[in-house]
Amino acid sequence: MKLDFHCHTHHSIDSIIKPRELAAKAKRLGVVPAITDHNTLSSHKELKTLKMRFIPSEEIRTVEGDLIGLYLQEVIPKKTPFLEALDQIKEQGGLSYLPHMFDKTRHGVAYHQLASKVDIIEVFNARCPFQKYNDDAMHFAKKHKKLIAAGGDSHFLFEFGRTYFEVSAEFEDIRDNPKAMLKALKNVKIHGKKAPLFVRGSTLVVKFAKRFFAGLKR
Repeated sequence: MKLDFHCHTHHSIDSIIKPRELAAKAKRLGVVPAITDHNTLSSHKELKTLKMRFIPSEEIRTVEGDLIGLYLQEVIPKKTPFLEALDQIKEQGGLSYLPHMFDKTRHGVAYHQLASKVDIIEVFNARCPFQKYNDDAMHFAKKHKKLIAAGGDSHFLFEFGRTYFEVSAEFEDIRDNPKAMLKALKNVKIHGKKAPLFVRGSTLVVKFAKRFFAGLKR
């Protein structure tokens, strides 16, 4: 099975991916994404209506930086302290996943005392501008004997499907079973392809435009 643990929809302030289009492409490519919109789970209802295969998740902007909660049913608020967010993920029966931890151009959490407490480390993020950031994440994961995964961090539809990882489990085995997912992640094959650099600037334009037009509607 192909998985991507880091994907956004237009419910994120900086993405324009429509759930219906994502569902169609995911089905065509056979890639199951974790939907990790920023500080919201609002896309999940529509995706379920579309009968899309996905892992309900959230990218949380904690006080210390970004953290992804996998298998979430309730939103964890923005600016929750990192350790408290970890506790809330566990209380929901979810898994903690640390994205782009060494990326100095974003809100990565490279504090070892915090990062060492998560379940899974993102060792390939397609939007990291320098491969060293991903290499450092892999080194950290190996040193601390952490499970690993990868994410396309897609904000535009064309990005989705370029980066994914493979596990031997079937979706039915891991759909509602975080423990089965942890077991599957013990043997991972990563297929990573870097996103073009222009997507980072384009994302900022999308964020600005959405905020601008939202302000006009008030």
